[in-house]
Amino acid sequence: MTSSPDCYISGDSDWGFAISFFIGILLLLLSADPIIPANGLGSAMFSVGYGNRTGSNPPGGSLALRGALMVDLSISFALGMEAGFYLIEQEPLPTIYEYPTTKSIFHFGAVAQYLFGTGSIRPYLQVGAGHYTWNTNFLGASAGGGVRYQPENFGYLLFIEGRWHDNIQNLGVPSPGFYTISAGAGVSW
Repeated sequence: MTSSPDCYISGDSDWGFAISFFIGILLLLLSADPIIPANGLGSAMFSVGYGNRTGSNPPGGSLALRGALMVDLSISFALGMEAGFYLIEQEPLPTIYEYPTTKSIFHFGAVAQYLFGTGSIRPYLQVGAGHYTWNTNFLGASAGGGVRYQPENFGYLLFIEGRWHDNIQNLGVPSPGFYTISAGAGVSW
């Protein structure tokens, strides 16, 4: 009897392509605006929203939480780390100490954000990649965008965003792909 590992990479070519693609996007965005901002170094953000899987029979969606710590590399480009918790699955798991539990999706990884314009209200695009946990551990990625409001000379920001998350590895069926729609706030320094 053979057992499969909890986390695997489906092939060197898939892994190499994913890493090359992600690095290429980051370098392209960074080269578009290399000026370091004079009045901001980074931000910490937290969002709450709705998430749900897609497919022929998606379960009922539910809570989506995400936090990020970003460093501004230019007036338009930021890199950071993020973590998320998505209570999307409604399938019950065994009870722990008499408390019912359900499957959830967790993730932790790197994120890049490109903001357009220079005013207080700025649309943005966001890509990320990292470790996801669902039925198994896997390498996943996300992409999306939103609108950010940050008044000049104030240390706070507000945003709304939508993102698509999916696996980079070949996990088979069903795909753990899901989307999130959230609103959040943050502080900048």
